[in-house]
Amino acid sequence: METPLNKFILKLRNLRAKCVFDALKKYCHGSVLDVGGGYFYLYVKENQKINFEKWTNLEYGGDRLPHINDSRYESTVGDGCAMTFADNSFDTVVNIQVLEHVYEPIKMVQEIQRVLKPNGYAIFLIPQTASQHQIPQHYYNFTRYWIKKVMEKSNLEIVEFKTIGGNWSTHASQMMYFFFSSLRFPGYSSKESKRNALFYIMFPFMACYASIGILIGMIFSIGDLKENPNNHLMVARKRAGNM
Repeated sequence: METPLNKFILKLRNLRAKCVFDALKKYCHGSVLDVGGGYFYLYVKENQKINFEKWTNLEYGGDRLPHINDSRYESTVGDGCAMTFADNSFDTVVNIQVLEHVYEPIKMVQEIQRVLKPNGYAIFLIPQTASQHQIPQHYYNFTRYWIKKVMEKSNLEIVEFKTIGGNWSTHASQMMYFFFSSLRFPGYSSKESKRNALFYIMFPFMACYASIGILIGMIFSIGDLKENPNNHLMVARKRAGNM
C-alpha cells in the first residue's frame, strides 16, 4: 500500500532524479518489464513522451501492486531473481531503486539480462548512499565499480551512466531521514534500534541541526562532488549475440 509518506518520498525522488524520465523517453519502447516498480507506473503514465506498447509490473507481493485501469498495463506477482518469463521476452526492462532490497542482486541483474531481447535496453536507478528504508528489506548500497563489474559479468553493455547528487545532497538526505527514523515511521526504524536517555534530552537540538542541515545541504548540492553520489542512473544494452 502506498502511504502518504511513501508518496512524498517517491515524488521527491522523481524530482531529484529527472534524468530517469529522460532515459525512459530516450530508450523505453515496445514491451516493458518493470521489476519491483511498485507504484512507479502511476508517474510514468502521466508522461506522454515515454513510448511503450505494454507495461508489465512484477512484484514479490500483491500488496505492492497498484490497481490501474489501463489497457497497456498488467501486473503479476513473482520473484525478480527467478522470473518465469521466457528468454528474450521484453524490449525494455526497468529497475528503479530495487537492487538494494534484494538479497542476491547479481541474480536479479542476470535475470534481467536473460528476459531482455537482443539490443533491448535495461534502465537502472541504483543507490550508493541511501539511508535505511523499507526495513528490514534493505541490504546494500552500491558503488559505480560494483555496477560496472556486475554489468560486465552479466554481458550487458553500459551505454549511459550518470551520477545523481553528491556529498552535500547526501548530507541533506541523511538529515531528512533522521526525522523519519527518530519518529519511528514504519520502514525507517526497528525495535532493535534502542534510544538512550541522552537522545531524548538532545533531540530538540538534533532536530534544529537537521533542519538547518537539509537547507545547507541542498544549497551546496548545486556544486556537489560526484565521488559520493546518492544514486547512479545506468542504461545497459543487451548485445545481439547474447541470447
